[in-house]
Amino acid sequence: MSPSDLSGVKFRRLPALKVFTEPCDIYDIVMVPPNSLLLSNWTKKSIQLVDSRTVSTLSEVSGIPPVGICMVGRELAAVTSGCSNQVQLVHVRGGRLTSGTVLGVKASCLGVAGSGDNVVVSYNSPPWLEVMDTDGRVLHQFQDPGAAHTFKSPDFLTTSNDGFVYVADFNLHTITKLDSWLKVLNTFSDPQLGSPKGITSVGDGQLLVCSLWKDSIVHVDVNSGKMTNILGGEDGIVMPWSLAYCPQQHKLFVCTEYKTDSIQVYQIE
Repeated sequence: MSPSDLSGVKFRRLPALKVFTEPCDIYDIVMVPPNSLLLSNWTKKSIQLVDSRTVSTLSEVSGIPPVGICMVGRELAAVTSGCSNQVQLVHVRGGRLTSGTVLGVKASCLGVAGSGDNVVVSYNSPPWLEVMDTDGRVLHQFQDPGAAHTFKSPDFLTTSNDGFVYVADFNLHTITKLDSWLKVLNTFSDPQLGSPKGITSVGDGQLLVCSLWKDSIVHVDVNSGKMTNILGGEDGIVMPWSLAYCPQQHKLFVCTEYKTDSIQVYQIE
């Protein structure tokens, strides 16, 4: 099943992954191929590497209270903090996590996405985006005199294999496409988006988005602008916050807004 076919497939709900012994706030989730999940656990102020098959925690590091998380290449993760002007790099090797360099940034940032060997981060006050290398040097900045109209709450980001950056804006109810230099190319809106949060690229021009207030997961075809609800409340989706898609397993993993001890899992049929 190719990623571009996700708008038309059926997902079967599997038993949830009961990862924690008590409810936790999981802000973000990302796949570490082929079978692991990387979680930013706000409650425990830690990053956790979890085996999605055995539901066991393989490794954990504590540090800044984590919010956004992404992979930068195959063996490096970047983690933002909602209450410090830092981005923490974490090495992901052989099923183990080790803390790396801490990058200083100009303000508290939330969204983060890997772009080749670089890191894209987003800020809310004021709404802003930057691309930096893993030494903390700013390479590109969002340049738009109408920035106040482009973004209000760019909380979640993702990047595609063809180099584009996609931003989910919670308050403007939009998905914005930018190039790797952070030039705005297009903005998409649809009532189905509701207030979008988590976003992930599942192929060139194909996105999955958490529609928080609509209790749904939306497939976005960037090429046509078509948006399709692929999962909803009848499938157990309630206030989805972040998500990760595993093409190797043909599975979707979804975290909800409020404290939970589990991650919802859906299998392509």
